[in-house]
Order: sequence, then C-alpha cells, then structure tokens
Amino acid sequence: MNIKTYLGFDVGTKRTGIAIANSLTRTANGIDIVKNNKDGSTNFQGFDDIINAHNVDLFVVGLPLDENNKDQEMTFIAKSFGRKLTNRYNIETVFIDEYLSSSDAKKQLKYNHCHPNAKRGEVDKLSAQLILQTWLEEQ
Repeated sequence: MNIKTYLGFDVGTKRTGIAIANSLTRTANGIDIVKNNKDGSTNFQGFDDIINAHNVDLFVVGLPLDENNKDQEMTFIAKSFGRKLTNRYNIETVFIDEYLSSSDAKKQLKYNHCHPNAKRGEVDKLSAQLILQTWLEEQ
C-alpha cells in the first residue's frame, strides 16, 4: 500500500496555517504557521523546513471565494501562493473552496473552551486543518 502525505494551507496576508494528513488515516491535523516576511512576501524559508521534513505528495490550498462563489482579493493571493508552491517544490497543488473555514475554526476554538479571542495562529492552523479535512472527505 502506497501511503500519500498531504499538506493543507490557509493562506493569509500575515501568516499561513499548515495542516498535514495522509491517505491511510484520512484525518487532518494543524501542525504549524509560517509568518510572512515583513514586506508581506511569502517566507519560503519558513516553509522549507516543514515541507522537507515530510515526504509530501500533494498540496491543498484553501481558495477564499465570497458568499456568491466569486473571486476576491485573497483568491488571487491564494492562487499565486499555490503556483509558487508547485514551482518551488515540484509538487502538485490543488485548490478547494475555503468559504467560512476561519469562522468555523474560531467557533470550534471557543467551543473547546479556548479564549474567546483565540490566538490568530491557532485559528490559522485549525483553518488549514478544516480545509484539508474537507478535501479528504471529498475524495
């Protein structure tokens, strides 16, 4: 049996949440965040260690569409990030609608008795986890 490893990303303007899953357990877990460079550009050095530590077969990037399923500014940022991932690491990237993933993550963190203003990094990791889990369930 060939077990595949997937990384999911919740792309933001300040930081990106990262989750991991594999084809055996089919359960996503938020593992880390990477803060963008001070100029707002992608901090690929931060991603290098995480990506190189796992034998990744596929990247799953959340695509933030609005309530009408239309592109918005963050949609273009997420698509650009996905293209850069593929070009840098030579690993395929797929996109999945992430509408409300951050909102759902905040609700889950509050339900699990985290502080009402949960740390943004925890929200980003959980958002990446929800994005990746949704993709897994659709496969």
